Order: sequence, then structure tokens, then C-alpha cells
Amino acid sequence: MKTESLLKPPESKVLKSGRVILSKGEEIGEHVTDRREEIIVVLRGTATMMEESRESQLAVGQTHYIKEGVAHNVRNDSDDELEYIYVVSLFD
Repeated sequence: MKTESLLKPPESKVLKSGRVILSKGEEIGEHVTDRREEIIVVLRGTATMMEESRESQLAVGQTHYIKEGVAHNVRNDSDDELEYIYVVSLFD
């Protein structure tokens, strides 16, 4: 897994963003963004999104919105690298 921060405080007051690259079989790991909303934008490959008990596929150019307080994970089940950008709101 490779990650790169694109934006975070103090540059922004209410947003944090980064770029993630996952190899075949890698995943971020289930987590909850408490008091935060998140958007994921797929740049390359196919993402398997898991939100609570639901699973869906995201292709290049697709976006996905994750509500505040929802357990989720991003996994690369394809043979190609998965690259995506996330944007998280910081409500505090």
C-alpha cells in the first residue's frame, strides 16, 4: 500500500485528502470515520467497497459517498493496481 497526503490542516480547515495505491489483494482495513463524511474517487483499477454488510464495485471515474459513522473498507480484488483519492470532512 502506498499513500500520499494531498491536503490536511493547517492548509485546510475542514478537509483532509489523500491518494492511495493498493496492489492486488491489499485493503485499507475496516474503519469508521466518526463525525466525518468521506468521498472516494477511483482513478485506476477497480475498487471493492464494503460498507457494513453491503459490498459494491467501483470502476475508473466512479465516486462513492460514505456517511458519517459508517464502518467501511476498500479492497483491491483485481489483478491491476487500484488508485483512488479520498476526501474526508473534518467536522470538529
